[in-house]
Amino acid sequence: MNFELGHKRRRAILVLLAVTVLVVVMDITILNVALDSIQKGLKASNAGLQWSLDSYMIAFAAFLFTGGVCADRFGRKKTLVAGLVLFGATSALAAFSGSVGELIAWRGLMGVGAAVVPTVTLAIIINVFPPAERPGAIAVWAAAAGVAFAAGPIVGGLLLEKFWWGSVFLINAPLVVVGVLLIGWIVPESRNPNNTRFDPLGTLLSILAIGALVYGIVTGGDHDDWSSPRTLGPILGGIALVAVLVAVERRLAAPSLDVSLFRSARFSAGTGAIALAFFALMGAIYVTTFYFQAVLGYSPLKAGLLMLPMGLGSVFMSSRCPTLVPRLGARIVVAAGTTAMAVTFLAYSQFGRDTSTLMIAVVQLVFGLGWGCIMAPATASLMSVVPPARAGAGQAVSQTVRQVAAALGVAVIGSVLGAAYRTSIASAVGALPAGLRAEATGSIGGTLHAVSVAHLSGPDGPARVLLDRASQAYLSGMRVTMFVVAAVALLATLVSLRWLSGRPPASAARPPAATPAAPAAPATQSTAVTEPSSVPN
Repeated sequence: MNFELGHKRRRAILVLLAVTVLVVVMDITILNVALDSIQKGLKASNAGLQWSLDSYMIAFAAFLFTGGVCADRFGRKKTLVAGLVLFGATSALAAFSGSVGELIAWRGLMGVGAAVVPTVTLAIIINVFPPAERPGAIAVWAAAAGVAFAAGPIVGGLLLEKFWWGSVFLINAPLVVVGVLLIGWIVPESRNPNNTRFDPLGTLLSILAIGALVYGIVTGGDHDDWSSPRTLGPILGGIALVAVLVAVERRLAAPSLDVSLFRSARFSAGTGAIALAFFALMGAIYVTTFYFQAVLGYSPLKAGLLMLPMGLGSVFMSSRCPTLVPRLGARIVVAAGTTAMAVTFLAYSQFGRDTSTLMIAVVQLVFGLGWGCIMAPATASLMSVVPPARAGAGQAVSQTVRQVAAALGVAVIGSVLGAAYRTSIASAVGALPAGLRAEATGSIGGTLHAVSVAHLSGPDGPARVLLDRASQAYLSGMRVTMFVVAAVALLATLVSLRWLSGRPPASAARPPAATPAAPAAPATQSTAVTEPSSVPN
């Protein structure tokens, strides 16, 4: 433990780690606004462009667990620095890719480096801050992730107005250099003192299992085909490997994957609530991104700025959670957040081509307020049952589950949206040449591209009719998908109300009565934090 660190140094470490998380998470959303520029710059196909997104997501999910295990075993500071160096170096190389194949490869390696950051930064926070200060520290960490989701499109839009597409990657390199130097200066090293053996079989199985599972999910979403061997094979293979991993780890005295964590209602419910919320969040962001740009015609920068109210709402509520949770309980706070998200999704289901920017901004703000109620309390609840010495592995399990849920959110919601869009637009593409009809039917982006290539004449002619039908078809699909993500958010509400902890007893807030001093525990010994009074719920 490093609780003996001074208050100012702990705060400096927290700010540094929060900014580190912001930079890496921002990279998940910053690319969305650069896709059109990348496609033109590298002459990439739609499939190649999609894989530049997917390679990062698959590698990120596959190596989350490995990053947490390596951090506990070899040192959290060392592992974090190694991940950041890999992330920064491959970001610079991605910026100067000469082909989409190179970009896909560098993006995959970026995902490996980035996978270390969310898991290890939280593990360091758990080991630096004493139990009474952890909820506030976790709230700051969660707020940084919320800001990153909003900041990515804004930063990307600003960069693309002045520079070429590679700037959205190149910006990571100098930030990483500064971050690594500061981490080396002020962050103390920590590891699990009881974990003396590395588990290569468990680590390899986790990479193969999660990688195959997410690959299958992403492939099913990309091709909108969930029954073909190329989709079912990886998914079923990933599930089988997960079963093998669990069986292998249960036989070990000191397993990398501690299956017993899921016996705790706090851990399971906290992980489940966040996973369901991530499914809904990523699915909704996928849908609204195209709504802003393809239906409403907003520029990438304006579309990015619409994420700002969400980020502000998330920061505001995350900062209030350390006060609200002891008074109301994690159960009520998280349930209120997921319910607020569901309400915003229902509001989006009623939006159209004439919805005002002000109305969208208000809904985005409510969305952010809801999201800010979820991450910090649910994360604090699930981490309260994980021994601080194994914080890396414990957080890795939770992060892996939510990343799989995020991949499912994009893939499933994308498939639902695509099916609804195809059904609505199919009868309207007859005005296009036969060779462009399949592309136009596939997505609203495909329709817009097909219309531009076909050069359909007249402002009120076939082009205008088809574009109007495309907008109507997309809004029809968005309505269906928003009902789906609202239902998922409400399911997260039910999970939270049923299994998350309520308000801690009044005695938990009072200091314990004086008792004779007990012998001090050895400095290297760590125990699980399991009581409500240890970490406020």
